[in-house]
Amino acid sequence: MEEKKLTSLIFGNVVIESSFMGGSLRVYSPDMRSYSELTHHGITLKSPLDELRGDVPPENLDELCERIFRDVESELEKHYPGGVARARRELRDWLSRIPDNPVV
Repeated sequence: MEEKKLTSLIFGNVVIESSFMGGSLRVYSPDMRSYSELTHHGITLKSPLDELRGDVPPENLDELCERIFRDVESELEKHYPGGVARARRELRDWLSRIPDNPVV
């Protein structure tokens, strides 16, 4: 048996959720009981978050974080302390760190 970690990153009601096939951006309702998936805007990750961590070239991190949150800026400004700027910074920092136990 093999165990695989599938990380989700939560920014207020905006969540990046991993699956075996990649990752998707979801905006949850304020009560977190329902969501909409924003795949029609072209922001679908082709790898789970843990496989991207430490693997994105530093020169591409800012652009990637900007693209991921581009269509949810208003949600982040309303529901996440520090808004979109903080979310981008935190995502960038998380993606740039090499994990303690890299995926093999």
